[in-house]
Amino acid sequence: MKERFFIALAIIVFAFVSSNAVDLNTILSAVFREQDRIANINKDAIYDGVFSYIELNNKGDTTKTITSARRIYSKGYDKQKSVYSEMTINDRRLSQSEIEKENRKNQSNQKTNLPFSTDFRNDYSFDYIGENNRNGLKVWQIGFIPNRKGKGYIKGFADVLQADSNIVYINFTPVGLPFVLKDFSSELDYSKMQGFWVPTKFSLQMEIQVKVILSFAHKYIRMQEIYSNYTFNNNLPDSLFSNK
Repeated sequence: MKERFFIALAIIVFAFVSSNAVDLNTILSAVFREQDRIANINKDAIYDGVFSYIELNNKGDTTKTITSARRIYSKGYDKQKSVYSEMTINDRRLSQSEIEKENRKNQSNQKTNLPFSTDFRNDYSFDYIGENNRNGLKVWQIGFIPNRKGKGYIKGFADVLQADSNIVYINFTPVGLPFVLKDFSSELDYSKMQGFWVPTKFSLQMEIQVKVILSFAHKYIRMQEIYSNYTFNNNLPDSLFSNK
């Protein structure tokens, strides 16, 4: 009689756990559908970015600072353009020609192949990490790592909002970093704007190991950019991006 009771109890417990188990493929399918839905609704975006950069030496002294303000025009992954309204380096305000020179220099920076985007999701493998809270909201944490080589790929994890399968946070590190970069960490925070979850803060910190004669020196870098004033579906022409 007792054996029947424990067997029945075990079946009930197993059925309860199974019914509440989180299925990674179900989560990913919902995330991909939501990302595709947003991409179909929002054909383009215009928003502002305010950037700050600080570089410290071994003693903690500030050796370089950069600040800038720009307007960002975006139309899909391959079409992005920035127009800078101001930029300072070590508290010196740059002229418009100097800003344009810095802008051209930065255009060679590698773009990030985000793992949940339509263009790159098949290049990644995903795993379920667990549940957590992000700013009081219940989220699933989904890990990701690229399954192919190449520049622009990242590894890390994302927080997916359980309520609507939107991405609200990504913590990532580029793969294949050079050995001189130490303790590299970057984050992308999202907020809800006009009914859509969009990036509103990018943060990065890293340590650079530089060889000086027979020893090593270290530089510590902190970057942050705040995004705001989003507008969507501005009918941006492709010609806007022909001369970035």
